[in-house]
Order: sequence, then C-alpha cells, then structure tokens
Amino acid sequence: MTKSISAGCCALVLSVFFVASASAQQAQAPATVASPVAILDLPYLFRNHMRFKQMDEVLKQEITTAEQQFMGEQKTLKEKAQRVVSELKPGSPEFKAEEEELAKKDADISLRVNIMRKNFAEKKAKNYFEVYQEVMAYVNYHATQSGVLLVLNFNGDPIDGTNPQSVIQGLNSTVLYKHPGVDITPVILDMCNRGVQLPPGFGANAVPQPAGVPTQQR
Repeated sequence: MTKSISAGCCALVLSVFFVASASAQQAQAPATVASPVAILDLPYLFRNHMRFKQMDEVLKQEITTAEQQFMGEQKTLKEKAQRVVSELKPGSPEFKAEEEELAKKDADISLRVNIMRKNFAEKKAKNYFEVYQEVMAYVNYHATQSGVLLVLNFNGDPIDGTNPQSVIQGLNSTVLYKHPGVDITPVILDMCNRGVQLPPGFGANAVPQPAGVPTQQR
C-alpha cells in the first residue's frame, strides 16, 4: 500500500515537472506568426552588423590619423607664426613675406581639411549603401521564401521622454504596434553576420514575387 502511494506520488511529481517544463519552454520560445507584413529595425541591425562595425572602425581610425596629421601641421604653422612675430619687425618686407607665406599655408590646410571631410563623408555613405544593399538582398530572399508582401522599416529604440527629438520621432513612427512574430530583424541580422550565400536572382534590386501572387504591370 505504501509502495503504491509512493509510486503514485512520484508519477504525479514527474507529470507536474514535465508540464511545468513544457510551459516554461513555451513561455521562453519566441512567438511567430504567418503574416504578409513584416518589420525590420534598420538602426538596430546596423549597430549589430559585424562587418559594418569593422568597416566603421577602420574609417574612424583613418579619420583619427588624418586629424592628427593636420593638427601637427597646424601646430608647426602656429609655432612659426610666433617666431615671425618675435624675431621680425612688423611691417618690414621680411615680416610681410613670412606673413603672406603663413596665410597661404593656413589656407592650404583649411582646403585640405574640407576635402578630407568630404572624402570621409563619401566613404561613410558608401559603407552604409553597401551594407544596405546586402540587407535588402536578404530581405528580398526571406520575403520570397516566407510569403511576406510588405516589409516596413521601424526604429525599436524606446522613446526618451526627456528628449524632444526622440518624442517627435516616436510620434511620427509608422509602426504603432508590432507582434514579436512579424519582426524579422533577428533573422536578417543572422543572415548578414553569417554571410549566407543567396541563390542567383536575389540581388539588392530584385523584387520578391511570393508564390501565388501574380506580377502586376504598371
């Protein structure tokens, strides 16, 4: 009798344990839904895109090196200007010649700094565009395979109530509610970081045509 009760209790405890474990796993599993609409958090994706972060770090190092070079040139120019003031008589031909030469060098440095900033801005834009094209290729592929008809860009960063710009961005957001299952950001980010090879025809400009959806002529 006692053994039967003990066995029954053990069975009951095990059944409760398995049910609780299953419930916990279900609670932890990400919710997924079949939907023709999906959302993608591009700001988050760029912040966590490994290759883009490496490209951005290389660019930052190039900018730092260039800035240090120009700062060195400006320091040398300033020191020379101080020597001219202390060693030459203001208004003398020698002073005017040195003053004119210093002005030319200063203008040259300013011009090269502006060119440098423009070049680095173009490099940064090129990096963004290159990764953006990669992301769009993966989005096209995933949308085609999953039957997604529309992918919306959204910013999942929480609104900062003390920052007016953040509040305005939140108010202007197109996505007001999202089910976790329609957020494809983790899927696309994983494909980017793993460098998944796509079949031919899934480039950045390819238009996904889900099964059963006819191509519409404009």
